[in-house]
Amino acid sequence: MTARNVQSRITKLEARSARPDEILVVWRMPDGDVAEALKGATFAKGDKVICAEWFGDSPPPEPRWYGDELRRAMPPGEYEQINRTIDHVAGNHQAKRDPGFAPFPSITEDRMKRMTDNELTHAILGVRT
Repeated sequence: MTARNVQSRITKLEARSARPDEILVVWRMPDGDVAEALKGATFAKGDKVICAEWFGDSPPPEPRWYGDELRRAMPPGEYEQINRTIDHVAGNHQAKRDPGFAPFPSITEDRMKRMTDNELTHAILGVRT
């Protein structure tokens, strides 16, 4: 096997192993295309993946996996960008949603109260996997 074949095989194997307790954060520029932002990310069907907007002046961070609590695990400046993206989505609720996003789930108020911050964030910014 050539090095290229080995690397390709490793990438495919990594993508097959779902990560039920983690969430992948992928960044895009404001109003950027979700599918375009996801091109450089590796994830498996069923993984939790969100695509947040990067409002900063610097280039957006690379995609990264996080564990339980984004609020504690990620740098405060990046977490603020996620909050700004959620505010942007809430403020544009009548605008057409990018087809790369998963449909908004139907959630009862009681269920919403029991969801973790990561689950709520994924419900709003989650993409199709």
